[in-house]
Formats: sequence, structure tokens, C-alpha cells
Amino acid sequence: MRIQDEKFRRICNFRDLGSYFTRDGKKVRTGLLYRSCYLGWMNEEELHHLQDLGIKTVLDLRTSYEAFDDPDPVIEGIENYRVSGMRDRNGEGVDFSPYGIHKMIISDDSDQETLHKHMAQLYRDMMFRNEGFMFIIEMMKQNIEFPILFHCATGKDRTGAIAALMYLLLGVSIEDIMEDYLLSNQAYYERIEKALEKNQCAIKKEPTLKRIIMMEAGVDEQMGREMLDGILDKYSSYEEFFLKEYGIDEGLQAYIKDKFLE
Repeated sequence: MRIQDEKFRRICNFRDLGSYFTRDGKKVRTGLLYRSCYLGWMNEEELHHLQDLGIKTVLDLRTSYEAFDDPDPVIEGIENYRVSGMRDRNGEGVDFSPYGIHKMIISDDSDQETLHKHMAQLYRDMMFRNEGFMFIIEMMKQNIEFPILFHCATGKDRTGAIAALMYLLLGVSIEDIMEDYLLSNQAYYERIEKALEKNQCAIKKEPTLKRIIMMEAGVDEQMGREMLDGILDKYSSYEEFFLKEYGIDEGLQAYIKDKFLE
């Protein structure tokens, strides 16, 4: 289990991607890749600590309209970029914040099974041609200075997808990837418990409602696994996936591993 940075409140959902081991026994370096919630949730001390960590780049994965209403704070010495972490089939950014997920769910009059299949497909789609992940890969190609912090609204879904892609590329096991993904439920424990308590009668009548609540308030394990399973439903291996979807061949993968593994 990774160590919580005590400079951040739990609600910030902040963590360093480093410390996990890969399948070949190497370890993901700390101090290079960070993830969190929207920076506007952080207080002055937390924002100052981002400078202390040496973070050079912030990548905002929210849609343009999310960021327009609540832009990231400007922090001296840190460059801000925004690339949508999820787009629909028309190329439009998808608001996958808890509010955005709630709107999608209540506007969908499908039965529970159909709704879950639809949501699962959205999670799967995040792994393919993900512009946020492509941005980070391009940073590596151009030797842009790290560390980088990437985030969405709550730092759990769009952010979780990019973290999973990075871990897959580096060779971290599926179970460790899922462990990291589910850590968001610790950050939002109180919010999840309140939502479950508020809807406990409805959940007794319709147990599948719990999954919807987890998607809004926290993360649902099955949806996390859908992201990973969707790749191998389309490709024979993760190596083929990274080559065909992101142009990452053996040489580039070796370069990235050399940079981020020890």
C-alpha cells in the first residue's frame, strides 16, 4: 500500500504513481508522475506544496466547458495545459465528473442492464486514442521537463484511465493497477457512505443501483476492469494495443521504461 502525502487532505485524491513493481521486478520511480482532483479544490498550503514537489506541468483532463467555469489556479513556475480525457464518437469532450455522470444516468431511460452496458462502453472507450495519454507520450518524445500532475474533476475516472494506461505500458500487474484505481474510494469514503445511506432503501429493491452510486460518488471495480478488459477484446496483447493505438513500438517503450523505472 502506498504512503499518503500528509501535506494533502484526503479529499484531494492526490498520489504519486511511483512505488509499484513491474512484472519483471523493476519499480516505478517516484517524483515524476502525480494525479489528483481539480486543483481548485486545494487550499493555499496544498497548492504551494505542488511547487515544493518540483511539479513543472499540470495537465487538466476536463472538458473545455468544465475548465471555463472553474479554471485551474495559476501557480508560479508551473505550466498549465488542458486536453479532454474523454471524447464521444463525434469528437466532443465528455463531462465525466460526478455531475456529468449523474446527468447521463438520469437522462437515460433504459433498463438497468442496458444502462450498465452503456456505461461500461464509455469506460472502455477512454482507453483508446486517449488524448491525455497521447499528450504525456508526446512530452516524453520532446523531452519536456517532468514531473507532471494530471487531473480531471475528482481525479478518479478520466485520471484513473490515464494512470492505468501508464501502468500497463510500464508493466505493472493488473491487480496493482486495480489497487491504485480503487484508492479513490478511500479519498471519497465519506461521500460514498452518505450516498449509500441515502439510497439504502432503493438499493434493497434494486441492488444494481449500488454500482451507479459508486460511479458517481467513487469508483466501481467492475467499471475499472471493463477499461482493461476492453483492450484485450480488441487486441491480442497490450504490446499490439500500444503500437496500433499510440504508435509506441519496442524502442519507444524501452525509452519510456528507462525514464520511469528503476
